[in-house]
Amino acid sequence: MIEKLIEFSIKNKFLVLMMALFISMGSYYSLKNTPLDALPDLSPPQVIVQINWAGQSPEIIEDQGTYPLVSQFLAIANIDTVRGYSTYENGLIYIIFKEGTDLYWARSRVLEQLSSIQSQLPASMEVSLGPDASGVGWVYEYALTSKTKNLAQLRSLQDYYYKYALMGVDGVSEVASIGGFIPTYQVSVNNDNLIRYNLSIKDIASVLRANNNDTGGRIVIENGFEWMIQAKGYVQNLDDIRKLVVTQKDGVQVTLGDIARVELTPAARRGVADLNGDGEVVGGIVLLRYGEDVYSAIKRIDKKMKELKVDDVDVVTVYDRSSLIEKAVETLRSTLIEESIIVVVIIGLFLMHFRSSLIVLIVLPLTVGTTFLLMYVFGIGSNIMSLGGIAIAIGAMVDASIVMIENSHKMLYKFEHKNNRVPTNAERIDVILKSSQLVGRPIFFALALIVVSFLPIFALSGQEGLLFTPLAYTKTFAMGAGAILSITLVPVLMVFFVKGKILPENKNPLNRFFIWVYHPIIVYGLKLKYLVIVMVALSLGYMYPLFNSLKWEFMPMLNEQSFMYMPVTPYGISIDQSKALTQKTDKIIKSFPEVETVFGKGGRANTATDPAPLGMLETIITLKPESEWREGMTYSKLRQEMEDALQVPGLVNSWTYPIRGRIDMLLSGIRTPLGIKLYGKTADGLQKYGKEIEDKLRTYKDTLSVFADQASAGYYVDIDIDEEKLQRYGLAKDALLEYTSLAIGGMRVSTMYKGLERYPITLRLDEGERRSLSSIKDIQIKTKLGFVPLSTFATVGYRQSASVIKSEMASPVTFVYITPNEGITATAYKEGAQALIDEIDFEAGYYIEWAGQSEYLESAMAKIKWIIPAVLLSILVLIYFALKKMVPTLIVFFTLPFALLGGLIYIDMLNFAMSIAVIVGFLALLGVAAETAIVMIVYLQESIDDAKEKYGKNFNVVHLNAAIYEGAVQRVRPKLMTVFAILAGLAPIMYIQGVGSEVMQRIAAPMLGGVISSAVLSLVIIPILFEVYAKKQLSDSKSKLDDSGEII
Repeated sequence: MIEKLIEFSIKNKFLVLMMALFISMGSYYSLKNTPLDALPDLSPPQVIVQINWAGQSPEIIEDQGTYPLVSQFLAIANIDTVRGYSTYENGLIYIIFKEGTDLYWARSRVLEQLSSIQSQLPASMEVSLGPDASGVGWVYEYALTSKTKNLAQLRSLQDYYYKYALMGVDGVSEVASIGGFIPTYQVSVNNDNLIRYNLSIKDIASVLRANNNDTGGRIVIENGFEWMIQAKGYVQNLDDIRKLVVTQKDGVQVTLGDIARVELTPAARRGVADLNGDGEVVGGIVLLRYGEDVYSAIKRIDKKMKELKVDDVDVVTVYDRSSLIEKAVETLRSTLIEESIIVVVIIGLFLMHFRSSLIVLIVLPLTVGTTFLLMYVFGIGSNIMSLGGIAIAIGAMVDASIVMIENSHKMLYKFEHKNNRVPTNAERIDVILKSSQLVGRPIFFALALIVVSFLPIFALSGQEGLLFTPLAYTKTFAMGAGAILSITLVPVLMVFFVKGKILPENKNPLNRFFIWVYHPIIVYGLKLKYLVIVMVALSLGYMYPLFNSLKWEFMPMLNEQSFMYMPVTPYGISIDQSKALTQKTDKIIKSFPEVETVFGKGGRANTATDPAPLGMLETIITLKPESEWREGMTYSKLRQEMEDALQVPGLVNSWTYPIRGRIDMLLSGIRTPLGIKLYGKTADGLQKYGKEIEDKLRTYKDTLSVFADQASAGYYVDIDIDEEKLQRYGLAKDALLEYTSLAIGGMRVSTMYKGLERYPITLRLDEGERRSLSSIKDIQIKTKLGFVPLSTFATVGYRQSASVIKSEMASPVTFVYITPNEGITATAYKEGAQALIDEIDFEAGYYIEWAGQSEYLESAMAKIKWIIPAVLLSILVLIYFALKKMVPTLIVFFTLPFALLGGLIYIDMLNFAMSIAVIVGFLALLGVAAETAIVMIVYLQESIDDAKEKYGKNFNVVHLNAAIYEGAVQRVRPKLMTVFAILAGLAPIMYIQGVGSEVMQRIAAPMLGGVISSAVLSLVIIPILFEVYAKKQLSDSKSKLDDSGEII
């Protein structure tokens, strides 16, 4: 079939060239329109349900909101986990779905369950669905600063100008605000005035609600026109509120201004923002819709921001992922160009034929372009992983073309040498056809073998599957395109370009040099064949101890070239303390000359995607270009210097990257690369055992930092109502609850409408009458028997309990955050730490689960144990299809471990840990090593076939030895060309330092080391084993040599 396809292509050159032209045009379009991002989106489908219930404690929100909703959502299909967080005034439920679930199907299922339970929830509780953004949707952040406007004015600009303008940008799912003050129209009532005028707090609330409204009165027709009737009753300012009549006393109207202080105050807030440690600012966070083209969307956002001009307001971009994307793409783009140039130069040096080099120069970009076309068709974006798949395939994708071109050179020279003349054009085309058909089938299957060896990557799931699937797609596309073009376009191009003087191998200085080097090696190798075989077997025995000595990690940490500083603070701290810590740490970080901007966030932004309590600080550190850094400074050194400078009392430091941190929090709920989930019954029990785990691990030598959630670190003032006393005074419990929410809590009772802007109108007692335990006890409650202190009906006291209540699958949980020392992998840390944790005697109902990279690794390895045997079986089958004989197939297959040995040695030399990325590199290596071995077998057999044809029945062992030598030494050129092309495609990856280089180098390293050892395998070991096999066949029966040219 392959032979017929080659013949068809040469006979229909115009058709093949037109197809190539159409593919080129489609490739150019795809290249310009493929979505761009720095990394594949590693977050699984998630739906967030947000609970807002003003003034309510975490316990109330958990009991009446979070727990009932979590229990309801557990019935939804395809759920991976349901995670609940209850904090002051806010609850968040993260429903994480299994990989592959359609996000909008998931959102509709959640809405169904939400609608069925909505009626059972408290009426004042607001429950809403979070944005349709992914876990890494925070792509653009900015800060608003001004010398003339205060924080309240800046917050209004953010909420009602910048936010809505950016929401109109295509692809934006949500714009969250952080920092500043929300203006509040607050009515502060004096308790003594309520007693004087015999009023309750409920009476004041009723006045505010009843006197702030507009209404319509249908229409009247006058002079043939409709006139719409409306009564304007909204309060417009503070004076309008002050003038509202509350009651009458002695015929005199009493207004709100007479009994209360009406003023504009800042609303209570749960988050602050700081820029560079210089003071508070207002920030905005832009979240992209799930599946959007990140780079294009950010450019639209940036364009819109430039259009939004406000006098005396400066917009400072503090995080822009487009710069990371540009750096990542530039890193891979320059690597691809370097690889392509080196490959073409190598081919030119070996062939010494410019026109032949042009064939590769045409096929190589066309193969890359075809890959982009297929990426566009299959909806795969450009990122460091998908482009990395092309980068590691550059050399191998043109191997078939190299072999085809080189073999045509050899056949044309043989024709000229045999006939003592240059072939006619028809003869030249015929020689090219036959030379292509000779190697077309085995080399096509050799490339197919590389493709198949990589296909099991598609079986990976979870984070590793999401990360490596784009790479597997693009490498598969590239190798597939290279294989198809090698048997269609390459023969056609050879007809046009392979002509003129063909230089024989022995006339090329480079070839002569390698033949001179290789000659003694193969001669003595064949003479001492059994010694070489024993030495190879012994060297393979070194693999086991070498493999066991390597450390393991899930994935190397990707350097996003921006840091994310996330220290752990004591739970229960106030907004003022959070602000002070944020500003202090920001100022220290900004003092480093390598830092461009520092944007610190204490607490949460008003988005369902941010579960941070006030005790959680998140600081985005944007760095200057490395050319502006101090001499000798590196990322790791800079982070260590920052760590040393940030030894602030009360803080436990933790470092990550913006994207990585979001992914970790989404997948495990834990913001460090490694952690422990402690499940149990009560907050006190969770805190007790969490502290014991923390104390144990703090003494462990491999621990850099460890911090357990303080599950009972919230501070409560409990008002325990005595129902008997309520009944004695004829007071309903609801009245006392209303006093708590209004008089003490200052709940919103109405809304001030100012054009498009909306501000709350709140009601509460004067601060002095509610700020302490004793003042709360003395609040006077209106009853049928007069005004009575609150302490008459209730016991008021302090209590310590949870400030954040966490649950997973409806089970209470707390987290222990762990950062191992530099150089200690998560897996190695877990092995040592588990022994310490086993010393703790947990009571029934308490247990732990490890979370983070060690668990990701275990999950991935469980699948890889099944994937590797499938790869090996596939390789064996394809080798057989390529060679059509079992013994040569087994020779190639059982020499593959020698290629793995080279990969392991190079990994050890670079001090890399074994990881999923390294395993992916080894899977790719298996196919490449098998391909180079097949090329050697093909040329050895070709040489033997030529000898059989020359000597006929007189063919003997001497001729066989000469044929083996001829096939190995005199045909070293195509083998070295393929090996050097692959090496040239991998070597530039090893010295790049840009975004994504950490993962790419760990994929390329085993391939690079393995290709070198597989070159030794192909050039030395395979000729030896093939000679042993051929001699045995010859000695068994000289008469059974197959004259047809098949493998003996």
